[in-house]
Amino acid sequence: MNARRPFHWPNSRRLWSILMAAVLLPSLAPAAEPKREPLSSAVAAPKNLAELKTIEAQVQKMVAKVQPCVVGVQIGSSRGSGVIVSEDGLVMTAGHVVGEPGREVIFFLADGKTTKGVTLGLFQNADAGLMKISDDKSKWPFVEKGRSADLQCGTWCVAIGHPLGYQPDRPAVIRVGRVLRAGDTVIQTDCPLVGGDSGGPLFDLEGKVIGINNRIGGSTSMNFHVPVDVYNDNWDRLANSESWQVDMPGRDSDEVKIAFRDAVTDAGKCAVRVKCDGKDAALGTIVGPDGWILTKASELKGKIVCQMRDQRELEAAYVGVHEPFDLAMLKVDAFDLPVIPWSDQPPKVGQWVAVPGLEDDPLAVGVVSVPRRGIRPIGGILGVVLKTDNGARIEQVMPDSPAAKAGIKVNDVITHVNDKPTADHAAVIAEVKQHRPGETVKLKLKRGDKELEFSVKLAALDSPEARKRNMQNSMGVGMSKRRDGFPMVLQHDTVVRPVDCGGPLVDLSGKVVGVNIARGGRTETYAAPTDVLLSLMYDLISGRLTPPEVKKERERLAEEARKKAEAEQKAKEEAEQKVKQEEERKAAEEAKAAEEAKAAEEAKAAEEAKKAEAEKNAPQEPEEKKPEQEKPEKQDQPEKDESEPTPEPEKSE
Repeated sequence: MNARRPFHWPNSRRLWSILMAAVLLPSLAPAAEPKREPLSSAVAAPKNLAELKTIEAQVQKMVAKVQPCVVGVQIGSSRGSGVIVSEDGLVMTAGHVVGEPGREVIFFLADGKTTKGVTLGLFQNADAGLMKISDDKSKWPFVEKGRSADLQCGTWCVAIGHPLGYQPDRPAVIRVGRVLRAGDTVIQTDCPLVGGDSGGPLFDLEGKVIGINNRIGGSTSMNFHVPVDVYNDNWDRLANSESWQVDMPGRDSDEVKIAFRDAVTDAGKCAVRVKCDGKDAALGTIVGPDGWILTKASELKGKIVCQMRDQRELEAAYVGVHEPFDLAMLKVDAFDLPVIPWSDQPPKVGQWVAVPGLEDDPLAVGVVSVPRRGIRPIGGILGVVLKTDNGARIEQVMPDSPAAKAGIKVNDVITHVNDKPTADHAAVIAEVKQHRPGETVKLKLKRGDKELEFSVKLAALDSPEARKRNMQNSMGVGMSKRRDGFPMVLQHDTVVRPVDCGGPLVDLSGKVVGVNIARGGRTETYAAPTDVLLSLMYDLISGRLTPPEVKKERERLAEEARKKAEAEQKAKEEAEQKVKQEEERKAAEEAKAAEEAKAAEEAKAAEEAKKAEAEKNAPQEPEEKKPEQEKPEKQDQPEKDESEPTPEPEKSE
């Protein structure tokens, strides 16, 4: 492949004004309507039917050639379009359709078949992306890439894609229009696009790709495409599955933040990361060298840990809270922490400010936007209309409103809000507005002769205007949940994420002019001023401002510890008693066994003695004479003459 020159942003100001408002979804996102200016046409409009037929013939011929190369794309549940631009199956599409390299893709081909593939590279700033079909088919039908550098306004063009996603019974849809604006980073046409067209090709009448569909505006003439030269100039990186973005020369660019490095050095040593149950919740500001840390109260829950600049993680105790400023004081077991450099001069409008983090460069930079001011609370609503001429009588109950859900009815008269008497509608409104959406108020009212009580959970105002305001303010980094009802703030335009509130705000001298307490909207961040903070410090550290729920939790934990200790002591005593009883039982058994053995021996000895005594005292019986045995009668033998000598036996010689 031929080496191509790298892509450059030739005009950063122009680019900054035309970058996509939203390119993260696989569908075309609305863009702001630009100011219309007269456009010079380099291609004359057709003057008669013959010229119209010429254009018609070119379009039909071109579409027949390129339509087989246009594909539908599905990644997960998201759908878009693409176009095959090489015989080995490389597919050009929009960057937000790719999302990231290495994702599995299903391609819907022009003949109705499907095949699989994978996402390759992604140039995030330009919304350019590349994919590849994985099937080892030898050759795929493909189209030729053109050039967009010389594209002129008025050029006829054709956009093709799968609006609202691929449909099996519908081929890729063509739309004809003209180039209204052509630049290095964007092409605008009046070829009407919609979600699902993202990633589809924009052709000239020769059938060459001159752009890729990527977003729309409110008008049907506001259809925007990534110029093909963006792909041409970055082809190798896209094909090699790189994902990158170019640092814009903006206010929060690295080159600008470096200039603030000296200003945030000292205060940055006093910034900590506050985590709740292991997740980032806010930043914190060290306000005392012996472990005192100030942070945003409403973000705290669960187990609180403070990550110090040296990466130590220390468990924190919740000491106090100041609800009007949404500030909480934490205490960690640490000493010799940095001393915070407080400022004694309030900043002025237009003065530079920066937000230190745990790194050398600031998280964000900006200026003080307006003089110090209070931020009114966002009041909750009941969802009723009150009559103005007869006390606080309810004239209408809105469907599905908090009042309707609680069972309040028309003609009920509100007499008290949180036990405060309300003589008229103005008193009810004033009292309810003191409470935020989500809070519960207690109402006393009269219904005929009855007096009733209701607990009502307030809701936020839901209107087209409110929804539009919240949608716009949420764009970018979002908003803090608690962002209203502050007695006094410094409003500045630094872009601080809600999770980065709670940290210090410094001026160019490096002095801390406040602590950030809320991201208020797309244009503003709020900080509690230094002089206000210093006036609250003693009460926060003293423990007098410990919130009731924290006290209750501590009491609960203390009671649990006491009960646990008692249970352990009781278990220990019972175990000892059991051991003692077992030892006594064994001793008793052994004693009993010994006694029984002794008794048995004594009984045996007594028996033997008794027997011996009995034998001793028994009378002696005379011995009976044994009868003489009768001698056997001698047989008759001749009498032997005793006088005759007995012959001696013969001796053998």
